[in-house]
Amino acid sequence: MGVLKAIGIVVIFLFSTISYTAESGAFDNHCTYALSQGVYKKTDCSINEMYKGHKYCFALASSKDSFLLDSDNMIAAAKTFYENKAEVARVKISQADAIAQINSKSCDLSNRDAGYLIFNGMDLSHCNMQNVSFFGAELMGAKLKNTNLRNAYLNLARIENADFDGSDLSNATIFQPIFSNTSFKNANLSNARVIGTLGKVVMSGIDGRKGRFGLDIGNQPMGQMKFDSIGGNFEGANFEGADLNIAAFTFGNLRGANLRHTNLNRADLVSADLTGADLTGADLTNADVDNANFKDAIGLDSVKGFAQVKGKCNNCAI
Repeated sequence: MGVLKAIGIVVIFLFSTISYTAESGAFDNHCTYALSQGVYKKTDCSINEMYKGHKYCFALASSKDSFLLDSDNMIAAAKTFYENKAEVARVKISQADAIAQINSKSCDLSNRDAGYLIFNGMDLSHCNMQNVSFFGAELMGAKLKNTNLRNAYLNLARIENADFDGSDLSNATIFQPIFSNTSFKNANLSNARVIGTLGKVVMSGIDGRKGRFGLDIGNQPMGQMKFDSIGGNFEGANFEGADLNIAAFTFGNLRGANLRHTNLNRADLVSADLTGADLTGADLTNADVDNANFKDAIGLDSVKGFAQVKGKCNNCAI
């Protein structure tokens, strides 16, 4: 009996060791229950549960008990918050380590601080880059098509000729990078913060719902910072509910764009083409619409401040 007891103790010890040294848990060891409740809580994953091949971590035993009662729904809620809302602390990465990741099949730059590194002309389309920081980084001509860039930070980055087509940039911050022939066709920019001189940027078909593209009030000591494009392509873009306060779309293509309930107060729409655009409930108070084309535009009779617009527009009789 003594030998059996000793063996039992060894077995228990081994299993206990395995539970602590196994691969890290889902959501980077954050408590699954806390994430499902919209709270970000890091754990050592000592309290965990294996479910469908993945290990889920918990801060409390009671949280694990709740997980066992409704695992699938809790995982779904946790995933939604973790991927779209929470901002994970970024870890600094070297140029060499970044290149090694890019050269690997499972490139993962998520939650990395890649500030000031150089990625010119590189193909990053296979990389997971959620919550990455490219502050001041060089991405000229880089391929980032269809990538996960949720919560990414692209402030002051060089993104001339970069391809972000189809990428998920929801909740991203893109503040004063250098744009030139940059393409975001069909990208997700919902809830994103975008400020800068965009020039002939391509944003056709983007999802810009509830995006913040307007005047940056908080940075006025640095001069007026806003979304400023001349000749940009925004055809079919969805800006519903977005802040476009003082944004400039001079000579822009906004054909068929969804501008429902957008804030276009004092916006520059000079010579813009808004053919077929939906402006239902938008605010155009003091906007400059000189030579803008509103042919077949929807909802002009519901536009706020249309009587106060500046300039002479075309096909805009209500």
